[in-house]
Amino acid sequence: MEIFNNINWLEVLLGGVIYMAVGSLWYGPIAGKAWMAEMGVTEEEIRASGNPAKAMAQSFVASLFLSTGLAVVLTMPAFSDGGWQGGMMTGFFLSVLIIGGGTFANYAFENKTLRHFLIHMGNITLCMMAMGAMMGAWT
Repeated sequence: MEIFNNINWLEVLLGGVIYMAVGSLWYGPIAGKAWMAEMGVTEEEIRASGNPAKAMAQSFVASLFLSTGLAVVLTMPAFSDGGWQGGMMTGFFLSVLIIGGGTFANYAFENKTLRHFLIHMGNITLCMMAMGAMMGAWT
């Protein structure tokens, strides 16, 4: 497909790595305790649940899809000249307006709290902003 012709796949891969790195900080020292409280689990229960390798591998694959989508948008003429700031703002708006708008209903129907939603959206928004800034600076 022609839409993928201008994508820098190394940039996409680095975006996936950034997503995983930000996520490990977000769900660790930054918001880990709040997330566990919202999920109703303890650190001991998480450790006892086994090897997280499968979930991390699946998360990395998902991060590559997200990174590819952001790369596609940032190669479009309307978004390609913003530098790192434009990339960061594009990541912000896509995460809040598209991802947030598209997933909030799931939280409502699953009876999750607004706090739970905001914890997840904080991670996604920071990840998208960091990936967008990297991609905007790279091109």
